[in-house]
Amino acid sequence: MLDSLGVKTVYIRFFDVDWDAAKHTAIPKATVVFQQRPTAGLRIVPVVYITNRTVANLTADNVPELARNLTKRISQLAKNQSIRIDEIQIDCDWTRTTRNTYFGLLKAISGEAKTPLSATIRLHQVKFAAQTGIPPVARGMLMAYNTGDWKRVDTRNSILDLTDLQAYTDYLPGYPLPLDIALPLFRWTVVYRNGRFLTLLNNVDAAQVRAVPALKQQTDSSRYVATLDTLALGINLRRGDLLRTEFCSVTNLKAASNLLLTQLPDQKRTFTAYHLDSIVLHPYSHEDLKTLLHHP
Repeated sequence: MLDSLGVKTVYIRFFDVDWDAAKHTAIPKATVVFQQRPTAGLRIVPVVYITNRTVANLTADNVPELARNLTKRISQLAKNQSIRIDEIQIDCDWTRTTRNTYFGLLKAISGEAKTPLSATIRLHQVKFAAQTGIPPVARGMLMAYNTGDWKRVDTRNSILDLTDLQAYTDYLPGYPLPLDIALPLFRWTVVYRNGRFLTLLNNVDAAQVRAVPALKQQTDSSRYVATLDTLALGINLRRGDLLRTEFCSVTNLKAASNLLLTQLPDQKRTFTAYHLDSIVLHPYSHEDLKTLLHHP
């Protein structure tokens, strides 16, 4: 798939960093396991996700040590796979209260790695840039998804809603970092009980939900209600439970991309599809994927 689409760069999450409350320290979790060496000539960008609670618990004294440990772990994983690193991406949903510590950590990582850093940028961090600040990195990866609150029962499509996206795009022209764009290919079904969020069913689409006899489709075609207690889709459903299926059509993805580009300067940028998985990619045609990744 990568070869046929002409993909030259793959962002791979190497590991997560979370806070261990018992040990009062940051620890690595979910380290990547390579089953094969990446294809020669394919540019690999290591991505590390750092939880906001990790940053919130860090002291100034902890920052240099975490930067060293994180950089060393990336370097070792890359060396084992003969991966040459020319960029590291840090993913963190930092906030106004954690910005100073997070930005200090980014500077420390940059100093240790001696490699350009990029950082994921969420839409709210663009809109409220005066409060959340601009990370000290070379580039940002704008995560153009999760535009709505999936915990709210009245949300239409929490993955990507063009109306919700429009509320953020007006703030893009003033953002000082060059931005790459990440678009969502994933899908899920959100389940509510008694009007409150119950769970997310990853990779469960409308066809699978429609196939359950006990689920009745509502006027809004993305919503279904359980008509009786039943075991389905891997969970115990109760009568009255509400399910909302969410995905992004190619039409909406193209519209979102165009909406973003009208507010961004004309420059070379990377278009990224999240994420690389055979199940996630299956509903999209080869031509549609090519259009999204090789935007004019």
